[in-house]
Amino acid sequence: MTETARVLLTAVILSAAALTGLTWRLTRTAAGAPDRLVAQLHLSQWAALILAVQGAISMGLAISSEGAPGASLEMAIGLVPVIAAILVLRCEPVQALQLASFAFGLHAAMAFAHRPGWLAPDLAPAWLWLGQMTYDFYIATLCSVSSRK
Repeated sequence: MTETARVLLTAVILSAAALTGLTWRLTRTAAGAPDRLVAQLHLSQWAALILAVQGAISMGLAISSEGAPGASLEMAIGLVPVIAAILVLRCEPVQALQLASFAFGLHAAMAFAHRPGWLAPDLAPAWLWLGQMTYDFYIATLCSVSSRK
């Protein structure tokens, strides 16, 4: 395992654990309590940050492989989570979590599409696409669970 992979794996595990804890506390709060609304707001803000980072990763891969076929499509794909992050920050907490869940699901589908014969799989190692897909799906699930009343 490379040093880059270790750093990314550590960041993924720590952020997933922190968001799981936040979601756990949020689901234990009464539906009409102000604490729940505040927790939903905090979770949606963290989700927006993660969406922006996911988009930045895609754009960074596109920039580093500028001449590769599919790099410009990867740049466009990277803009989608960044735009979604901006929208998440502008919505009410419940809507923001629903939008974040949808955006993470869409990004997970895009990561899945980086398979041989589909989108440009050579921009990054296969473990990165699998890891992005898994992480996005997990965070989408947390956002979806947290948006329910």
